[in-house]
Amino acid sequence: MKSIILALIPCTLLFTTADAQKQNTTLSGKLNSSDITTPLHLKNMTGADLLIPVNGDGTFSSKVTLPAKGFYSLTGVGQLYLEPGYQLQIALGPDSTYRFSGKGSIENNAVSDARKALSRYVQTSPERLLAQEALYTPVPVFISKMDAFVKDGQHLFDQSPSAFFREMAGKDLAYYAKYVLSDYSLYYGTDLEKQEAFYKMMETGDRTDTAFQRRLSEARSAMWVKRADSTERRLLDNITMNNWDKNDSALFQQSAWYREVLDHYLSVIQYTKYRHLFEASVKDNNIRTLMDLYISRGEITNSFMLEYYTYTGTQNALKMLKDKRVRDSLYKDYVAGAKHPAHLKEIQDIYRNANTYGDNSPAPDFSYEDVNGKKVSLKDLRGKYVYIDVWATWCGPCKMEIPHLSKIEALYEHKKIRFVSLSVDKTADKQKWKDFVQKGNLKGIQLLADKDFRSDFIQKFNINSIPRFILIAPDGKIVSADALRPSNPELKALLDKLLTEG
Repeated sequence: MKSIILALIPCTLLFTTADAQKQNTTLSGKLNSSDITTPLHLKNMTGADLLIPVNGDGTFSSKVTLPAKGFYSLTGVGQLYLEPGYQLQIALGPDSTYRFSGKGSIENNAVSDARKALSRYVQTSPERLLAQEALYTPVPVFISKMDAFVKDGQHLFDQSPSAFFREMAGKDLAYYAKYVLSDYSLYYGTDLEKQEAFYKMMETGDRTDTAFQRRLSEARSAMWVKRADSTERRLLDNITMNNWDKNDSALFQQSAWYREVLDHYLSVIQYTKYRHLFEASVKDNNIRTLMDLYISRGEITNSFMLEYYTYTGTQNALKMLKDKRVRDSLYKDYVAGAKHPAHLKEIQDIYRNANTYGDNSPAPDFSYEDVNGKKVSLKDLRGKYVYIDVWATWCGPCKMEIPHLSKIEALYEHKKIRFVSLSVDKTADKQKWKDFVQKGNLKGIQLLADKDFRSDFIQKFNINSIPRFILIAPDGKIVSADALRPSNPELKALLDKLLTEG
């Protein structure tokens, strides 16, 4: 009997090893040069974070053990659908988007192709935004085009042998269509050229002109050449706002577009269902900062989803709260009920930053490149006040402040103060940033952060929205971690006071 057992052991080990190998998922390929970073993070919504090393030329090859099949996000590449045993190769296609080969390619190419097909149904821009013709399309016609788009996408998904993939990919695409409908509903009937003129006026208009507000209002009204009637509006609202489950945990974990639509819903209802909070938030900064938490707690009943929204709401609130008493209370409440270790660590880091890099504390240093490739550090500027504008070329409100900043820079050109514009544009958009700076003849010290919002200096100041302004004293201490904007007349009075006092 003993000999039989011993004889079976090698076979048992063999099958165990074979089963383990079957569970491995292999990812390999080559990244676009602008996406090269290491390691890559392969994440899902349940907390998985698998690391994949990358070579200097952008190539990578790694075996990972997935905790579950489903949709993941991969740094630089985006969304992937993975199952144990897949052997997926990733490479740039002729249109500069990633294409797939090997086991798992049917599913991942189908997801990509289904979304790209949107332009066959409605007119889109190169950035896949709705173009002018689409925004003039009658409501019933647009809805029928979205229905056809989802139906044809499902045909692509049906090529997969995985029932789980077919179901989840189909639902994900349906919510992508719902997201497009939300965008259509928001901008229906808009003249895009007149909209651009309105935004330009907001950015560069002379707000000291007594006629500015009237002209701005006229430009805003001129944007809409068509309006949805009450029946059309009700039809769109039923699709985008009303007739779907807001607490589908399985779909929340799998579908990025379900999450996008849910975020949109939670944002919109602050002006309707939660209007009382919105009106109170106009005068109370604490209510404004905590409003996302209030709304999610009122709308989300699923425990998994509520934990996530509590985490993201607490994360954002801790970065924005100025009231230390409220910030401390919020932090203690979160820590007491925290269930997700990674989320808890991030909240702890944010809270520590808020307490470490406040007013009158030593500022963290940075060392970033200017438009000529020269490294500039904050320490290089010691002995003078430093006014830092954190901005980006894609940020409308940031660009609205530029004319005011230019005036302040000219006014204090020979004073004991330096002006630094720190862009959080992505590294891949470095040339776009350079062109914007040079074309606009922007003055001051123009720098590009090394990792956009993930840059160390940006994270230490808990910056999650821009524009943001920081004022540093000559001794390197923080005068204000959230300083007055250039457009605020009180900034000049503050700078005059500081410079007079020495």
